[in-house]
Formats: sequence, C-alpha cells, structure tokens
Amino acid sequence: MQYFNIQVASQLSGVASATIRAWEKRYNAVVPERAENKHRLYSETDIEKLALLYRLTEIGQGIGKIAHLDLADLKEIYTRLMHRPYDEKHVVTPNHDKIDTEKMLGNFYLALAAYKLDIISHELEKAKALMSPRELCLNILIPLFQEIGNKVYRRELSIAQEHTVSALVRFYLGQMIGQHYQKTLLRDELILITTPEGEFHEVGILGAALLCVHYGLKIVYLGANLPAESLAEAANALNPKVILLGAMRYELSPQQTLDDYMKNLKVNLKCSPNIWVGGNIQSQVRAGLEKKKIQFFPSLNALDEFLANF
Repeated sequence: MQYFNIQVASQLSGVASATIRAWEKRYNAVVPERAENKHRLYSETDIEKLALLYRLTEIGQGIGKIAHLDLADLKEIYTRLMHRPYDEKHVVTPNHDKIDTEKMLGNFYLALAAYKLDIISHELEKAKALMSPRELCLNILIPLFQEIGNKVYRRELSIAQEHTVSALVRFYLGQMIGQHYQKTLLRDELILITTPEGEFHEVGILGAALLCVHYGLKIVYLGANLPAESLAEAANALNPKVILLGAMRYELSPQQTLDDYMKNLKVNLKCSPNIWVGGNIQSQVRAGLEKKKIQFFPSLNALDEFLANF
C-alpha cells in the first residue's frame, strides 16, 4: 500500500491539513502511520475516508457523529443521502477546484507592493498545503517571479521587495522539499543540485528540486554559489548520477566564466556524473554545452517534460 504525507493527503482528500489534525485529535477519525522522523503518513484508505467524511459534512452530517465509523458504513450513509451508488472517483479527487492560482498570484502582488509579509507567508503556506511540488513550481513559482522581474524592470517594485519575497519563497520551498522527500523514491540514482560560484539566483534550482521530488528522484540540495572544488568534493563522496547546475549567465564573475567553472569541476571530479545545466543563457553558450554532451534546459517547463520520461 502506498503512503503519503499530510500535504499530499490534504490535496487528494480536499481536507485542509489543520482539519485533518483536528479530526485525528478530537475524533480519532484516522490513525496515520509515522515515518522515522515522526511525520504522519496516510494510506490510500485513510485518504478515501477523509475525503468521504468531508463530503458528508458538506451535506450536513456532524463530524462528531460519523468520524468513528469505518469506511463501509460511511459509504452506506453516502449512498443513502445522495440517492446514488458510491463512486470513489466522485469523492477522492485532487483539490484543483479549490485552487484559484490567478487570485493567489494577485494576492502575492498586492501584498508585495505593500510589504505585507504576513499575507505573503499565508499565501505561500496555502499553496504549499494545497498543491503538489510540480503544481507549485509551474503554476505559482514561474509566473510569480516572471512578473516580479517585469515589475522590477518597470520600477514598479524595488530590488528590496524582490529580495523579500525571494527569502520567503526559499524558506517555504525548503520546507516543502523536506516534507515531500518522505515519499517513496522511484529511482535510487542521486542528483546533486546547485549553482556555480558567482551565481546567486536560487529560485530556479529550488523549482528544479521540487520537480525532482515530484517525480520521486533522490536529490541532495547544495544551495547556491558553490565553488567547483567543493562541488567536486561532494560528488566524489556521494557518486551522483547527475549534477544539475542552475546558471543565468555565462560570465559568473570578472575572473570566471561558465566554461572555466566546468573545466575546474572536471579536473577535480573522480567520478563521472552526467552534467545538466538549466537557465536563461545565450544561445551560443547552449550550443557549446550541447557539443560537450551536456544536457541543457532553457526553462523549468523543459526540465519537467524531461523528468516525466527520465
């Protein structure tokens, strides 16, 4: 049987994480397993029961009167009240209808303009609870930072405001990566994720990490601005299948280009990982990478398409 953490259970059942915890504590509605780190793990049966409890409360049933019932009894109640046979497809569905991404993005922009950090935190917490890692990356992260970049360019937002939201996003995405990492891994091969020394933009590699986690890939997230020697040291110790680098520009510093970094990395590596590079860099640089058999991803959407078949 497959198990899911509370964020995924919330998304699949339609029940908010806080409500799931309350139903457990007050009514013993479900009794989740516990991972080694003590985090809750919910079975498919648990999720089906939570979804069914939620639907029944929506049509007037008191949670205190039905939470203790087993799944078979709840199905009978549902069939009687709805005047149709129980069908799991009509009950256990992803919570997409409750996620208004346009409204959520609008709330981000308004809160950011007014420096309302509590609202930004609230929206990030809500997105983290309702969305899968992939949905958060593609539906919120990408459009949010594209629009922030446009607003900074038009001087509608300041660099300080951009840094403020970036810091909050790093915090919440880091939490999400850690929470979702409990899920069953589909592949044992390790992916190291970082940016080269001199490259401080971290949002892209956080998005890449979310996508890897979504597809059940084992990762070690090394953060941004990592010297080639340090990356090689980590790779030599961990023997990864892939090193994934996020790079937004070819000139990493006045003293070092992306080519210089790659050469330094290769000299210090004692293993032979595949090298992937993602970022909005010049077309001639991309061509040079491809000649060296380095996999290049111009966007997180491109990485998502590749990982779906990896």
